[in-house]
Amino acid sequence: MEILIPGLILVGFMVWASTRIKRNAARAFEEENVETQEFSLVKPEGFLSHAEPPGELLFSAYSKEYGRDDAESLRKAVAEVRRFDGAAFDDIREAAKQDGAGLVSEQTGVIAERRCANIVVEGRAKGVAIETSHKIIAGERAVYQLSVSVLSDHRDDLSAKVDRFIDSFALK
Repeated sequence: MEILIPGLILVGFMVWASTRIKRNAARAFEEENVETQEFSLVKPEGFLSHAEPPGELLFSAYSKEYGRDDAESLRKAVAEVRRFDGAAFDDIREAAKQDGAGLVSEQTGVIAERRCANIVVEGRAKGVAIETSHKIIAGERAVYQLSVSVLSDHRDDLSAKVDRFIDSFALK
């Protein structure tokens, strides 16, 4: 009996802690407005962003789910924001078009007095077909690029989330 009461208290604490951890982990995958000093965007539900993006990335997020079959080691989608200091808008736009094996679409224009391009290319990653959507915006001293890569098998399932990323990406 002397061991039963502390054991029950310990089990109760473990259940409480487990529930709290699961709830916080689920919250990390909820939709989130990302605001930095340089840009803003909406991270759609089902994506997790890195607190400290790797390398020279300003932002990085990935989907909760992995691909299937040959793509089981790849996330269904990955989003990244890069800044190119002192770069020319047209150079970054051309580099994005060369990023894949084939150009799917390209739209250029001016939004909020900034040159902007939306480019979609097809390519391969680890032998798996992917589609990458780029939104490129010219800033005052740099060019910013949001790239969202999606496994081609999941393009239709994730198109609304990719559109949410692309449409919400803006410079301050």
